[in-house]
Amino acid sequence: MSTVRISQSGNEMEVQTEPGVSLLTLLRNHGVYIDSYCGGNGTCGKCLVNVKEPGSDEYKEVLSCRYNVESDITVEVPDPDHANLAVETGFAAEEEHAAGQDLSASGFAKGSQGYGAACDLGTTTVALKLIDLATGTELAGESGRNAQTTYGADVITRIQYITEHQASERSGLEELSDIIRTQIRDMIVSSAEEAGINTSEIRFMFLAGNTIMQHIFAGISPESIAKAPFTPETLFDGGEVLDLDIIPGMKTYLSPCVAGYVGGDITAGVLSSGADTKDETSLFLDVGTNGEMALGGSGGFICCSVASGPAFEGAEIACGMAGAPGAIDSVELINSGSPEKPKYTGLKWTSIGDTKPKGICGSGLIDLLAALLECGIVDETGRMLPPDEALDEGVSEGLLSSLGEDEDGNGIFYLTSDKSVYFTASDVRKLQLAKGAIMAGICVMLKSQGLQASDLAKLYLAGGFGRHIRPESAARIGMIPRELTDRIVYLGNASLKGAEIALTSQPEREHLFRLCKRFKYIELSGMSDFSDEFMEQMMFEEDN
Repeated sequence: MSTVRISQSGNEMEVQTEPGVSLLTLLRNHGVYIDSYCGGNGTCGKCLVNVKEPGSDEYKEVLSCRYNVESDITVEVPDPDHANLAVETGFAAEEEHAAGQDLSASGFAKGSQGYGAACDLGTTTVALKLIDLATGTELAGESGRNAQTTYGADVITRIQYITEHQASERSGLEELSDIIRTQIRDMIVSSAEEAGINTSEIRFMFLAGNTIMQHIFAGISPESIAKAPFTPETLFDGGEVLDLDIIPGMKTYLSPCVAGYVGGDITAGVLSSGADTKDETSLFLDVGTNGEMALGGSGGFICCSVASGPAFEGAEIACGMAGAPGAIDSVELINSGSPEKPKYTGLKWTSIGDTKPKGICGSGLIDLLAALLECGIVDETGRMLPPDEALDEGVSEGLLSSLGEDEDGNGIFYLTSDKSVYFTASDVRKLQLAKGAIMAGICVMLKSQGLQASDLAKLYLAGGFGRHIRPESAARIGMIPRELTDRIVYLGNASLKGAEIALTSQPEREHLFRLCKRFKYIELSGMSDFSDEFMEQMMFEEDN
């Protein structure tokens, strides 16, 4: 047996293990969180730790997924990006949904006392509210990074883990299911302690998440969703109540799903927006590890999902990170000229917490790409120019001083003087793929209904990340139509709000289960219209 001494955030533990075990697996098995966006495939470079081996006085940096424990070692694990992550739990629509105004007679426990939990189970983050069912009052809340992200940043990587770990003593499905149930249980217990109530009084939970997250949470294999025809085992659209013993005596409802890649978070989000009650056509867009969208109004919706990947959430980006202290969250060009004749002489940014930057989060990435496109450092094909070519294009010395060249002859842009935070040509390509997929999905849905973007009344932008996107930047990189920049309604965490509405109002809950039947799903994979549109939307607008 080998002894492994582990330290993280001032906490220390000592564990025993058989030689040959992957260090990443060991850390996972003992509840030590470490970022591993690729799920341990050795490609994301995020699971770095410091290891000190016998006979050495110095630590060496290794990828934990590629390091096998063969002797007694000491391991220093860095704080994960999400250590101080503030996940959006608020709701920011232009008007509150009508539900929740008179809850004492319409909740789960009609006319009686009791408490409930509303939960948004996202691929990347989890948010929960504890609610007084008699009054609809929020008593406490918890939020943070989904603990499953150490098994991969996206749902496909997690399904792959489940598929590859079926014969082990504890299957991959059981492992991921236990992890998320434990995390949610801990969040409920912590919220109950904050509110000063006993967990035995928490009678119901309404949980909204994408179809795969809900499958894993319920202990149902999501493997069929990862292969054609992408059919889930269930859509949770029958209003089933689950007794999972997360909290003894607490029953759990799951939000109804539409398809394998349009889940309960979207139906709950549309419910919270109120778009389904309006006699106008609007677009609902939730940008996360998948880009899920619905187009319609009171007459029903068409919907689709695109594989935008986790790039907008900082994963797969060289210096990408979550929206935590130290993340650059906004970027702006310095214009010493006029709006009509700009002269870009430099770039300025802000970081969350006004602390020394450690990386770039989603809103900062969109701003940065928009700025580099505007000043000409990134061209319309998505290539980041090296310094000599950028000079020929008239890029100012103030910006050229931050521009370097990589080994392939592409530019690399440094945001900090010590060059610790930077943006690469590969990063541009990943964002380009993500924005192209999102815009292509929007265009295909519009064309299927014979509509133009200018015909839409509103763009409902869901998710905590979406609330921080600068519309002009999103339009500049071609992520949303320019015609909609002044029609955006920021919803904040619409999935959580929808779960709260369904939790506290029986009529709204019944309406939600009817609403999901009014969605028509468009499968984009293998669709020539989508492929053609995607190739077109990969390009950027030329600099004016």
